[in-house]
Amino acid sequence: MYKNFSPGALGITGRQSELIELALTYGFRGFDIDMADMRRRSSRSTPDEAYKYLRATDLQIGGFDLDIDLDADDDVYKTQLAALHPTADLAVQWKASHAFIDVPAATDRAAYPEYFEVMRARLTQIAEVLGARKLRLGIGFDGTRGATEGKEFPFITNPEGLIALVKALPAENVGLIIDSFHWLVAGGTLDQVAAVSPEKIVTVRLGSLGQGVAAAEATDADRVLPVLEGPLSHVAIVLKLKGIGYEGPIGPSASGLQYKDETREFIVSSGQEIIDAILTQAGIAVPPRPCELVSQYPDEPVVV
Repeated sequence: MYKNFSPGALGITGRQSELIELALTYGFRGFDIDMADMRRRSSRSTPDEAYKYLRATDLQIGGFDLDIDLDADDDVYKTQLAALHPTADLAVQWKASHAFIDVPAATDRAAYPEYFEVMRARLTQIAEVLGARKLRLGIGFDGTRGATEGKEFPFITNPEGLIALVKALPAENVGLIIDSFHWLVAGGTLDQVAAVSPEKIVTVRLGSLGQGVAAAEATDADRVLPVLEGPLSHVAIVLKLKGIGYEGPIGPSASGLQYKDETREFIVSSGQEIIDAILTQAGIAVPPRPCELVSQYPDEPVVV
């Protein structure tokens, strides 16, 4: 397993050079990219120019969020799927390895059996577009309260449902996002983690539930940085992942609303410290991080 930095999963934003500096300063080996930002950079210059800061590092480029609404009407979905082709081409140029998407927790379109087939068909199409470029697809779910509000038919809100959907997909390049926060609030278990084949896990995100919040009442805004011990032990999760042979990215996650009075450096520093502690207690060696700030990246001009 290697420590992965996902700014979006930590609720932070910034100039690309600043985020890269944070990743390097705190010893992250992986880096998830902001695809929308990268596309804007590419349109203003060239794809190679957009990638220049990342190319100058030894960071392993991880994933990016897909701009696809799985619950959209057919015409909208088809337009978004068509746009995935050039996006995936750019992702390959930028050395990305996978893409992320969450399945809907609920829908107004159809009841579970029929909607399951709709999701299976759409995710298969997306996986084929990515697979043609040797990119993987990581699929997650939302287990929080409110995820199904306002919708007629519930769909996938727990690990059991997500695992069943991923197993039903014929594509070899699809797998799970193991997100400990959603695993916890949805009542997931360590045994479910241990039962997944390592090749079916695309990435792992660790986050905890804020103190005093009942799992059944949690919203995504209640996500805080992971803790060593709690209702779902992160050390135990990592030991399960280690036991099945998972060697992919693992990183901290949190809601930016929980840390709105803190600096980005505090959030990233705190996140890497707890991930290092979790990995260490699970018997996984953590490479030392640089002692000084990395400063070889020039300031980027502010785009107005």
